[in-house]
Amino acid sequence: MEKLLELKEITKSYSGVTVLDNINIELFAGEVLCLVGENGAGKSTMIKIISGVIAPDKGGKITAFGNSYERLFPRQAIDLGIAAIYQDIDLVDNLTVADNIFLGSEKRKKNGFIDSKKQETLADELLAKLKISSITGNMMLTDLSTAQKQCVQIVKALKKDAKILILDEPTASLGDEETKTLLELVTRLAKEGMGIIYISHYIDELFKVGDRLLILKDGRMAGIKNADETNPEEVIHAMIGRDASSFYAREYFPLGEGILEVKNFVRGKIVNDVGFTVREGEVFGLGGLVGAGRTELVRMIYGCDKNEKGKVFLNGKDITPESPSDAIRKGIFMIFEDRKRDGILPLRSVKENIMVSANEKKEYIDLKKETKIVNESITTFDIKLSSQETEITNLSGGNQQKALIARCVLDPGNVYIFDEPTKGVDIGAKEEIYKHILSLAKKGNYIIIVSSDMPELLSMSDRIGIMREGSLLDIVQTKDTTESELMRKYVGF
Repeated sequence: MEKLLELKEITKSYSGVTVLDNINIELFAGEVLCLVGENGAGKSTMIKIISGVIAPDKGGKITAFGNSYERLFPRQAIDLGIAAIYQDIDLVDNLTVADNIFLGSEKRKKNGFIDSKKQETLADELLAKLKISSITGNMMLTDLSTAQKQCVQIVKALKKDAKILILDEPTASLGDEETKTLLELVTRLAKEGMGIIYISHYIDELFKVGDRLLILKDGRMAGIKNADETNPEEVIHAMIGRDASSFYAREYFPLGEGILEVKNFVRGKIVNDVGFTVREGEVFGLGGLVGAGRTELVRMIYGCDKNEKGKVFLNGKDITPESPSDAIRKGIFMIFEDRKRDGILPLRSVKENIMVSANEKKEYIDLKKETKIVNESITTFDIKLSSQETEITNLSGGNQQKALIARCVLDPGNVYIFDEPTKGVDIGAKEEIYKHILSLAKKGNYIIIVSSDMPELLSMSDRIGIMREGSLLDIVQTKDTTESELMRKYVGF
């Protein structure tokens, strides 16, 4: 078989943290190479390197179609024949299929106007070439199903005769029949000689379309196996094999009598009638794969996103927030997954970031008292900085996160939601954050943690709610659960 792509000794680090470590892979014409691994294993980083979105560290080599490069750039990758399609559909609903396919490279008449008829004819030819008979170029995108939109994305990517196609979680939002349609298209493209890199958390899909499976764990290659020479059990074991030192030895303490009830949260197909209870002093974990609906659920609980009918009760009292500010008034606080976008005030000092919620209610600010409170917070949370006036973006990720937790605990609250609380944080800072979360629980608060890090979830939670495709499928006692069992529930195996 013709070798289309080869990565040799590819490594990628961010701020001293290695996310890909010495990766070596090959992709051949007519092959479907599946990438599999936990959240954060390095799959997305790898495909961004291949598609030119990011550069690898120096020392590695990318060979595409016989030519070697230290790195690729996005336009260069496209021109070479590498097309990447990510999980989120990147199309325009109020345009036709043809307009979407040629968006950015429109076919024009001599007078400069777009030649819609020509675009529709060419789009129909491309669709026919891929044997997609249910879509025509003149259809409005808004009238298509999610699977049909994914097919349009593939046609758009292939209109420049791409030889390598990268698909990142293409069926995450699809039903069974739509998934079947897309997998049939992937199989057909491979038979026609295309090289395909396929990422999915659904293990059964990998064995339906994959020729080889590259298993990543913590940024390293945990194995590469022929699909017909392995099985789901072996793949799952390779994905999660990990040293016991990855687990944090937390303190356990008696739970109180109080009950937090989360009832009937619904938001279209994203969150499907989810409810659970949390006891006073309990750390309740939410686990699942990317796209399971965990973050969407806690954002609804906090009042950030639309909530169709869900309610939150604390000891029988309705405390459902209508907005984040209403949530804070009712004693509900949240640390967001993306602290840069949703948490910190990037151009402000550490002092301002810690005090912003507490000061919002005050007509006058006692500067002397404020300085004292911030100093106490810095000491309590061991935030390493030169002064209170230091701009928060000059702190490490762990210290930024600790400042956000300090902000939350200044106001008396009852419910604390942590979405990926240690994402991008070093090991030492992780343990500090864990201690503060447990301190909040020990005081009788109600803690909800969303985490993609299974050791973190198993180490910190009393119970874990398992989400898949927007539904809460099971709630397990952490002490009775292993990583293997958790992963099986995640992937539905």
